[in-house]
Amino acid sequence: MKIFTRSDGRALSVVEGFRDRLLSYRASVTPAPHWTYADYQLAADTKRKRLRRLAASLKQWRSSLKGIRVLDVGCGDGASCTLLTMEEPILLAVGIDLSLPARATDERGERARRLVAHITEGRIDLPAMFLLMDGTQMGFASGSFDFVLSRSAMEHIKPLDRALSEIVRVTRKGGFVYLGIDPFFWLRGCHKRGVVDIPWGHARLSLEEFGQFVELTEGVAAAKKRRTRLETLNRLTVAEWRGLVEKTGCQVLEWKLKRSQLGEHLLEEHPEIVDTLLPGVSPTDLLTERIEVWLCRK
Repeated sequence: MKIFTRSDGRALSVVEGFRDRLLSYRASVTPAPHWTYADYQLAADTKRKRLRRLAASLKQWRSSLKGIRVLDVGCGDGASCTLLTMEEPILLAVGIDLSLPARATDERGERARRLVAHITEGRIDLPAMFLLMDGTQMGFASGSFDFVLSRSAMEHIKPLDRALSEIVRVTRKGGFVYLGIDPFFWLRGCHKRGVVDIPWGHARLSLEEFGQFVELTEGVAAAKKRRTRLETLNRLTVAEWRGLVEKTGCQVLEWKLKRSQLGEHLLEEHPEIVDTLLPGVSPTDLLTERIEVWLCRK
C-alpha cells in the first residue's frame, strides 16, 4: 500500500519501515525476554540518571530533602521511589499504581524484580512502600506529602482532572509537584501500538480511520488491540495540558517543553504532514516529546 485515503478524501503517504525505524531509535528501559545482564545494568543506570536530575531540580526550590514524605503517582516498577530512598535522606517514599509489575507472578514480574535488584544493589532496608491504588481516588489524608511526582503516567490516567485534583489535595501547602508528561501527538506519544507506517498517523487520522488502516495492513485483531490502546490515552495538545495545569490553582514554577530532534529531522523529510493534521494539532505538538512541570501548592 502506497497511500491511505482519509474520509475527507485526503491521501496520506504510507512509508514502509517507518514504524520499525521509530521503535528502534532508542533503548527501552522496560525489561524484555532477551535482555542480558548488561541490558539490566544499562536500564538501571538510565533510571538512576533520571532520578538524579529530578532531585537536583527539586533542590532549586527546597535545598534539603531530609525528612520529607514523597508520593509517586503511577509508580510502575517503583524505580523512582527506590532510588530516592537510596540517594536522599527522605523519611518515606510511597508509590501507587493500578498494577505493580514487581509483584506479578508471571515472567514479566520476574523481569521487573530483576531490574529492581539491579537498582537496589541488594539493599532491603529502604523506607519505600508500594500500594495498589487509583490515582483519581487516593486513600491519603489531605496534605500528607511534601513532594508528589508523576512521571510518564499522567497521559494514562483518567479522568485527568480528578487525578490532578487529588495530587494537589494530598500535597501539603507549600509542597511541590512534578509532572513529567509524554504528550500524545509527538512521534511516539501514542506509544508502541499507536505507531504505524503513516508518519505521525495518530496526529493525522481519527480513531476510526486509524483502525481502518491497521485492519487493512495487519488484520481485524490487531486493529482492535491498537485502537483500544489509543483510547486509553489522554489525547491532548500541549496547549490543553497547559490549561489543565493552570486550573490546579498551584503556582507554576517551571513549564518546560523538550523538543524531539528526531521529530525535527523527520518533519523536514515529510513537510506535507503539517497540512493534514487533525483539528487543533500544531507543529509544536508534533515536536514536543516531553512536558516537564514544577508546581508549588499555594
